[in-house]
Amino acid sequence: MEKDCFIEKVVREHGDELIALGRVLFACPEPGFKEEKTNEILTSFLTENGIACRNDLSLTGIRADLGSGTGYHIALVADMDALMIKEGERSYPFHSCGHSIQTAVMAYVLKLLKDSGMVERLGGTVSFIATPAEEFIDLDYREGLRREGRILSCSGKQDMIAHGVFDDIDCVLTMHINGDTDTLFDVGSTLAGFMVKKAVFQGQAAHSGAAPHLGRNALHGASLCLDALAYMKDQFPAQAGIQIHPVLSSCGGSMNVIPDEAVLESYVRANTLEDLMEAGARFDRCAVHCAQALGLECRIENRTGYMPLKQSGELNRLIYSHMREICGDEKIVHGVISGASGDVGDLGYLLPSVQFGFSGMRGRIHSAQFEIVDEENAYLHTAQIVMKTVRDLLSHRELQVKNRDYTARKEFYLKKWLCS
Repeated sequence: MEKDCFIEKVVREHGDELIALGRVLFACPEPGFKEEKTNEILTSFLTENGIACRNDLSLTGIRADLGSGTGYHIALVADMDALMIKEGERSYPFHSCGHSIQTAVMAYVLKLLKDSGMVERLGGTVSFIATPAEEFIDLDYREGLRREGRILSCSGKQDMIAHGVFDDIDCVLTMHINGDTDTLFDVGSTLAGFMVKKAVFQGQAAHSGAAPHLGRNALHGASLCLDALAYMKDQFPAQAGIQIHPVLSSCGGSMNVIPDEAVLESYVRANTLEDLMEAGARFDRCAVHCAQALGLECRIENRTGYMPLKQSGELNRLIYSHMREICGDEKIVHGVISGASGDVGDLGYLLPSVQFGFSGMRGRIHSAQFEIVDEENAYLHTAQIVMKTVRDLLSHRELQVKNRDYTARKEFYLKKWLCS
């Protein structure tokens, strides 16, 4: 079995090449479902290193497998896409969320696993899965792709789940850069789940001066709903993490006409799936009954967001043990509760999953000031952690966690979650 010192030595010997791949990907930012050049770079890297892959999953996604195709099956999952950054009148793609780092690390770890022969010796299977479109942006474009039948869902992981890409996977390892400059890693963190709601209030137009009583003011319904939603949030405990901040996105009519339509839109966020589903149902009740109280109609339009991330405790204990080989516990943050979201939460519902955090940036995530400054921690330390965790999982059957109810979970997921 590969010892820790061997893995650390191999990663350091290839450190310059790994970082170079990361720099190439960082210089190639592309938004979701448009990662064509990124796809080319990764496909070339894999094939040049003797690793066959499929590179047309969910339009631009990639999967490459090592091993026998039997035994315990680990997925090394990485996001491919970039964000769109706006500065003044200029808008451009930029890797301000650090996805290029995780993609480079996971692809390179697969190469090191192949070169070392570790998977063949230990048995099992390891797959590198590069997923497009994690950032929840450019939704009109993605809805167009869905109408054309080119994708089933507006998120890369969601689309891959629907197409069965993860059906043979037993566990998921992934990671994400964090904005902490005082520590090196975080472990066991959570992400909130969210759904998107649009409440369309419809009334009756009338002259606001001559005959306002003949109208039914849709704006009044929206205004009443704003108060109801504010009060409704108090019905959940603080640890539920309920966040509802609606905006009035449109209102029909003009100053001398009673508005016959008003539209409220909001994300609904929560820390658990149960609270998220309940908050979504209560949002609907607030909107519909506020409309009915004023003689209005209300139509609710839903858009599927991401499930909350619940990480595997067993996998996180492994990850943490290898973090401790790099630094003291004072440099590791445990159990951060975040209001941010990611489609890794959907994977975490279906499969034992971890997304550990790592530092190495300066500036602010999701901004033009994002900069990678600690390449050793971002690339080399994370590669060591992933490679050692793969070794542990393939070497020790007692560590091989699985979701035995995957089929039932996926059925619920497709029928009750993605269906909206």
